[in-house]
Amino acid sequence: QVPAGREQLLALPGVGTYTAAAIASFAFGLPETVVDTNIRRVHARAVTGNALPSRSLTAAELRLADELMPAEDTKTWNAGVMELGALVCTARSPRCSECPLLDQCAWIAAGRPEPHYVPKGQAWAGTDRQVRGAIMAVLRHARTPVPRELLLGTVDLVDGGAGHAVELGKLLALGAGEEQLVRSLDGLLEDGLAEAVPAGIRLPN
Repeated sequence: QVPAGREQLLALPGVGTYTAAAIASFAFGLPETVVDTNIRRVHARAVTGNALPSRSLTAAELRLADELMPAEDTKTWNAGVMELGALVCTARSPRCSECPLLDQCAWIAAGRPEPHYVPKGQAWAGTDRQVRGAIMAVLRHARTPVPRELLLGTVDLVDGGAGHAVELGKLLALGAGEEQLVRSLDGLLEDGLAEAVPAGIRLPN
């Protein structure tokens, strides 16, 4: 039985603070504050006026994230800020003219100051290969076919006992947009690495 509560999830092997919050929020729709690299970057720019967040997560960042979290529909908030950071407020080439926070952004108001450090490149993070691998992990841990809607994050996980619950939470915690999720899943189907059956998606027999 995979628990939905954050503290219970933290007790599972290999599940840290971020993963526990992400699973609780994205897989079970619980009001948990999720703080990943993309969310931290949006907060750093829009609220504190810094080009990038600190090298490692700080207590001040966690407090800020908690303060910004709305009282309702926290899953949509987490996903929205994560997607904003992944697609618009990117690390190297932010598309500020497309940002809904443009007129309220502290970083823009400060003249877009340079970051205090140069971030290391992450060739793997955010790629279709990473998303495909995460989808495959869900399918490997699932005892039955996984509904396509679950893999795309358009519905919440109801059965906390599902063997794939933790891996599903990790997949959704990547912050991939619906377009990338669809592209990655369809690619696995086309490559014969997964197959669609009436009950959902599974590994080929």
